[in-house]
Amino acid sequence: MPLSTKAASNILRLLHTEDERNGALAFRLLNGQKVTDDFLLSLCGNFMVARGEPRLFLRQCLRTLLRIIIAERHCPPRQEERLLWLLNYDPEQAAPHPEEFLHILRNEMAMETLPLARFLFSRSGHCASLLFKQGDASDRAAMLANRKYEGAYGQTLDLSRMQLTNIPDDIRPFTQLHGIDLSHNSLRLSDVFALQPFSHLRFLNLAYNRLEKIPEGLHLLPDLQEIDLRTNSFKLRIFEYLRHPLKKILKVSLVMEPGFTLSQFNNQDLGCILKNWIYDTGQGQILNLSGKEIRSVPEAIQFYPQLAFLDLRNVPIGFLPLWILRMPNLREIYCDRGVEYNPAFCRKGLIIYRDKEQDPPAPGENPAPWLSNLANFPAELPVTIPMEGLIG
Repeated sequence: MPLSTKAASNILRLLHTEDERNGALAFRLLNGQKVTDDFLLSLCGNFMVARGEPRLFLRQCLRTLLRIIIAERHCPPRQEERLLWLLNYDPEQAAPHPEEFLHILRNEMAMETLPLARFLFSRSGHCASLLFKQGDASDRAAMLANRKYEGAYGQTLDLSRMQLTNIPDDIRPFTQLHGIDLSHNSLRLSDVFALQPFSHLRFLNLAYNRLEKIPEGLHLLPDLQEIDLRTNSFKLRIFEYLRHPLKKILKVSLVMEPGFTLSQFNNQDLGCILKNWIYDTGQGQILNLSGKEIRSVPEAIQFYPQLAFLDLRNVPIGFLPLWILRMPNLREIYCDRGVEYNPAFCRKGLIIYRDKEQDPPAPGENPAPWLSNLANFPAELPVTIPMEGLIG
């Protein structure tokens, strides 16, 4: 029989008091109904997504319960250390590592953590890779359906950061997609034959993988308008890139040609080259020309009117031209101390930082646009953990 909401509230109150007798009573109540593991799993899930005062309340309850379990099961010091590490989990950290949390519960407590993985995905989008590997076909189908969103190129499926080593067969029902994001995985594929059924594909992101060359078979995707292959296991020399038939849609990691500066390329080729150094920061696009071989600000920058940030540090330019100061969406320019410009011509809202007064935003990503879909993802923990009336 599942633990009632009222009983769960009473157990939380007992655990929160830090009184050893109350803690022992709570543990006996859980053991008596044979729901200790279910309650622990549900308590962990709620603790992992809580913020502020509720998180502190649940952390105290979890700390008390873990210490009792450690004592009752005579856990050795190494196991005790691993279990108490769970208390350090903070969902607001830059890298909270929820998969490691679940790994500890599974290895140290022999707990089935799939329900917790489903719960965390439904609340925050975390544990997608774990759910994809260990869940059943319905888990994978539901997760993929919820990771679709309307992107710049149309209906897009986000398969990034899934620890994938190949393109999964589970995406076959989504052949009408216009975009697929496979970035930040471990793909080594030499061709994209598996994507041939996706005849409407306009966008393919394979950045941050382990590819050793440009994939073969890209001609099988006739509507492709952008393919991002940056930060893989290969680079192209600039002349090699400019000779490539797909250069207009291709983004790769580039190597400068010895003895050449960017100023020696014509405006069209330079505009093509620049897109390889444009990244999203989560706050807008940044063009990073820091340390690049240029002698003046390239006019081809005007091909990218959506730029918000421009990094011109460590390049031997003498001044900022008028047109760069008037670009419609440019918010910040970073340059060296000796670079001159006329403040009277700066568009309102544009800030010029010189001599490392401030660092530009690092390449990053916007929050996943599909997170708003997660309310539809089916996920339940075995015990309802109520917070009403327990705090304050």
